[in-house]
Order: sequence, then C-alpha cells, then structure tokens
Amino acid sequence: MKKTLIICNHYPLPENVGTNIRTMNFVRFFLNHGTVDIAYSYMLPGSKTGNPVFRNEYLLNRESCRTFAERLKRWAVIGSRPLPIPRNDDASERLIMSVMESNKYDYILVRYVLNTWTIFKLKEEDRMKTIVDFDDILSGSLYDSSVDSARGLLRKMRLRMNRPLLVNYEKKCLNFGASLFCSEKDRALFVNGNRASNASVVPNIYHNDSFDGYDFGDGFLSVHRLLFVGGLMYRPNVEGLTWFVETVFPRFKRKYPEAKLLLVGHSPAPEIKKMSKSVDGIELHPDVPDIREYYKQSSALVVPLLSGGGTRIKILEAALAGRPVLSTPIGAEGLDMVPDRDLLLFENGDGFLSQYGKLLERDAYDSLVDNSRKVASTKYSPQRFYGDMEKVLSRIDRNRGNAPLRPHVSGVRAKSER
Repeated sequence: MKKTLIICNHYPLPENVGTNIRTMNFVRFFLNHGTVDIAYSYMLPGSKTGNPVFRNEYLLNRESCRTFAERLKRWAVIGSRPLPIPRNDDASERLIMSVMESNKYDYILVRYVLNTWTIFKLKEEDRMKTIVDFDDILSGSLYDSSVDSARGLLRKMRLRMNRPLLVNYEKKCLNFGASLFCSEKDRALFVNGNRASNASVVPNIYHNDSFDGYDFGDGFLSVHRLLFVGGLMYRPNVEGLTWFVETVFPRFKRKYPEAKLLLVGHSPAPEIKKMSKSVDGIELHPDVPDIREYYKQSSALVVPLLSGGGTRIKILEAALAGRPVLSTPIGAEGLDMVPDRDLLLFENGDGFLSQYGKLLERDAYDSLVDNSRKVASTKYSPQRFYGDMEKVLSRIDRNRGNAPLRPHVSGVRAKSER
C-alpha cells in the first residue's frame, strides 16, 4: 500500500466542474495503489468535507495582502515568486511542510503550477517523487487575456515585465519527478527543448456512471436550444460568453426568434447575472445538482472560448450525452477531434450560423453525435488515463530505484454529480 498526497486549489467534491473532475480522476487512480490525502485551499458551493475517500484532509489558507507594503512585496517583478503564484500563510505553510515530511509519501501530485511554491522547499528525494500537473499553462493565452483586461498603464507594464519571470518559473517546475500536460500540443509548445524526459501527456477524460443508460432524448428535436456548461466565475468562460452574447447570439436570435441559450454552472459572476437578466433568450441555471436534465433540454453545446489552456472536459461530456459541439478553435484546442467530422468550429457570427445550419440536417446531426461519442469513449477513456499514469509512476519508481507496486482494485468510481 502506497501513500499519495494531492495538493489542489478546490476541494474536489462534488465533481461539478472540470478542475474537480480531473482531480478526482487522479484520486481514483492513486486509490488503486493505496491511500490518498488531500490538501486544498478553497471550497466551491455545494462542497462538503469529510469524504471517506480521503485518509486525511488539510485546508491551506492563502497569504493575505492587506497593506500596500504587502501587496508591493507580492507583486514585485524582481522577486523570485512571480504573479500569479500564491503563497500559503505561515500557519498553513508549517502545516503542509510537516505533513509532507512526517507522512513519507510515495507520491505527491500537485494540481497546477499555482500550487508549487512550497514544493521547492522539499528535499531532493521528495522533489523527485513529486508530479506537477500543468493543466493550464499560466504564461499562455490566459496570461495574454489578463494583460489585455488589466486596467491602467502601470499594471499592464508590471504584467508584461512579470511574464518572463513566470515563464522561467514554469520551466523550473519541469525539474520535479514528472510533469503532466493535457495535450501533446501543450507539452510540445512548453517543453520546446527544455528537459523533456519527464514530461508526459495525460489527457483529460470524462466518465460518469449516471450517464450510463440515461435517456438524454433526441437532441435534434430540441431545435435552437443551445447549452453552455462551465464555471461561471472562471475568467475565460466569462470573457468568452460575453463575446458570444454580444457578437454572435443576437444574429442567431434574429434568425431563430425562439432560440434559447442555457447557462449552467456554479458561482456566476456579476457580469453573467446581469447578462441573463438583460438579454432575451438567455436562461441562467446556477449550481444545479444534475447536469443531465439540461443536456436533455438542448440540441447542442456551445464552447465560445477565446483563451485558456488544457482541454475542455465539457466537450467530452457533451459527446457522451449525445450532443454535438460548436466551438471556437481555442475552445477545442488539444483534443484529437477532427473539425466537421467530430465537432464544428466557428470564429464569428457568420461562421456560427453557417455551422449551426448543418445541425438542422438529420444525417449531419447524427453523424456528429456518433463520431464524437466514439472519440470520447476510446481516446479519452479511463483506461487510457490509467495506462498513461502507470507509465509516469513506473518512471518515477525507476529513477528512485524502487520497484513499481502492483495496483489493487479500489472500486472507487466517478460520482453521479456532473
């Protein structure tokens, strides 16, 4: 029996957002090897701690910056800790260091580079059993978006000066035991000649027991009803939805007056709440207990992202729910899906209307549904995820001079939420 610690942003249950789904996929994998402890910094609506899946649970509080001097220290572009890398407060820092040193974990998985600051303090032998899941590359298009939306010339300049430091910090995170990326595109673009022997692709997957045998109905009959699923406070989602509602949806609504756009997700930002009240045809459904009903009401999923990294679990979810996907190119990045065969891509209002028109043809609709489901159930299956992770652990064990442990079957499967 081996012991694993997973360090993440959100407490990962319920599995109602993409980040929690990926975290719990790791949890289920490591439970096949032994026990799992969880360290987290935030609770999303509907979260409840004390789940028996975890042997121990640790809450880590972020460092607060109340005074100008504290903010200046945190934001200093000449420091070794660039934006947006946070630090735990002193009590949480002592806690997590004590936990890691006393428990003698066999593996430490760190979800996101955001959570790596403390890991650099570990001994060399502990750093070599640490796995950093990059997921989103912080210095990529997400960073471009933050610069573009920054208010004030001084802040824009500070962010531009900070970026090389952030890139350098991310490169240092390649020096742990293993580095994980959601797609080959992310791995190839980021590694780019740096230390690459420990960089692996472990794709996002989606499997939900509650989807098995569930009757989602015939989406073709839910004509002109679009669905958006995702965290409604996540900045790329807010920006993408704002762009879609302002530039694309009005044209769609003029052509199809009965059209609806269902927004389903947790913790909607003020912009989303205002949008849902002021724009005809938009329905907001926050913090829903069961996503299946909203797929059942819709004809297609829309993914109008303009920035972001990793891959979109929501596209895989839609495929398994039998709903075709209309996405911007960025929204579909990293997934091995062929445009016009497995999903439809658009970049503007004209493109959206043209692509949507294909969904009004029964044969084309059914073909997209069948093709995307086949891709999701084969290339993005739990078996693929577990196989890729076994290779990662085998490499870590070889490098540490340990024989890999034969996994036992835990029987822990995906929760029914989302």
